[in-house]
Formats: sequence, structure tokens, C-alpha cells
Amino acid sequence: MKIKTLRRVRYSNELAGQYASSLKSLITRMVDSTNYWATAQYNASMQRNRGALDVAERIQEIREKWVLEFSESAVRIAPAFAQAADNFSTRALKGSLTAAEIPRVKFTMTPQMEEAINEIVAENVSLIKSIPERYFTQVETITMESIRRGRDLQYMTEELQKQYGITRRRAENIALDQNNKACAQLARVRQKSLGITRGIWIHSGGGSHPRPLHVKAHGQEFDLDEGLPVGDNGEYVLPGEEIHCGCSWKPVLPF
Repeated sequence: MKIKTLRRVRYSNELAGQYASSLKSLITRMVDSTNYWATAQYNASMQRNRGALDVAERIQEIREKWVLEFSESAVRIAPAFAQAADNFSTRALKGSLTAAEIPRVKFTMTPQMEEAINEIVAENVSLIKSIPERYFTQVETITMESIRRGRDLQYMTEELQKQYGITRRRAENIALDQNNKACAQLARVRQKSLGITRGIWIHSGGGSHPRPLHVKAHGQEFDLDEGLPVGDNGEYVLPGEEIHCGCSWKPVLPF
């Protein structure tokens, strides 16, 4: 008997872009403020108005300011992102059911959905809060090294600019990766609430370095609770679960 499936699960590029934009806006403000501050610290140090210990204390002050700023923003951005991912996944599933001529289904917020959303929020709050921590670890190294070794201001400015690019790219990666993970996780929970427990793995076909095991998994049926043994270390994983994985699946209808 031929297996009947719904349309493949898709991820929202628009949502990933909005998420990345929110993070990069915060990062730009942080970097502009920090660059201005770092230049002032360097100039003051070169004029022997500041010692290395004093500069380190000032670094800690500005670090704490931006860690607090990101923490406060995280508890606003992460829940909004999780809710948007839920809305997208629910609309997409409704569209698939309609296309398959399945009677209208009324979705409710089940305990499983609440748990999934809470997990997504918690993970994203943690990731957002980690951005300034990583950034200022590098800022401190660059600033203190420039002062101690008497390197010129241009060197310090160029190194700080490099960190800006690294931090922006990390924000983009967080947004893309978390978008895939959240949409996939919420889609699975919604599908399971309808009695859908299996899927057909669909390789994304994108990326310059596709995972060979993910390519091989294309077309294979799997359990939505288990996935397939195609992880980087041979472990069972689900589509969209591994970092930068854009793989998806077609839900298999149980009727």
C-alpha cells in the first residue's frame, strides 16, 4: 500500500531574518559604545593617566552594562521568537492538512506544546546572553594587549572591527540554527498530537558541505521520537536538530 504523506515541513527564512536583525541591532549598539570607550581608555593609558589594572576595572564595568542589556532584551526577544515559530509551524501544518483534503483540525495549546515552547525560550535566552560575554572576552584581550605592548590605535581599532564581524556572523548563525530547530520541534509536537508518529527524511540539498549521512538518509522513513542514526558521531538525530542542518521531512499519515 502506498504511503500517504503531507507536504514537507518548511522553515521560515523570514523569521530567521527578523531574529538575526534583532540581535545585530543590539550588537551594533554594543560595539559602537565599546569602540568609543576602548579608544578613550587607550588614549588615557598612553598619556599615563590610567594603569592596566584601572583599565581592566573599566572593562568589567562596560561588560556588566551590556550583559545586563542583553539579558533584559533576551527575555523579550526569545518568547516573541518562540511564539512566532509556533504560529508559523501551526499555519504550515493547517495548510498541509487542507491540501491533503483532511477535515479542519482545531489546534490547542497542549502541555507538550507549552513544554516545547518553554525549552525554546530557555535555550534562546541563554544564547542571547552569551553574545556579550564572548565579545567582551575578546575586547579585554585586544585592549589590554594593545596597552601593555604599546601597539598603535589603528591596530586596536582593526582588531575590534574584526570582532564585530565575528559577533555579527555568530548572531546570524544563532538565528538560522534556532529557527530550524524551533520550527522543527514545534512541527513534530503538533503532528504527534494528531497521531502522526513517522516521517520521510528530506535532505535540504543546500550547503557547500552537506553531511554525507544526511544525504544518504533522503527518502528514509523514521520515527518522530527517534530520528535516524545519521548524527555527526553516528547517533540518532532528527531533521533540523544538528547545527546548520536544513533537512526536513514529510509527515506520514497514519490513516
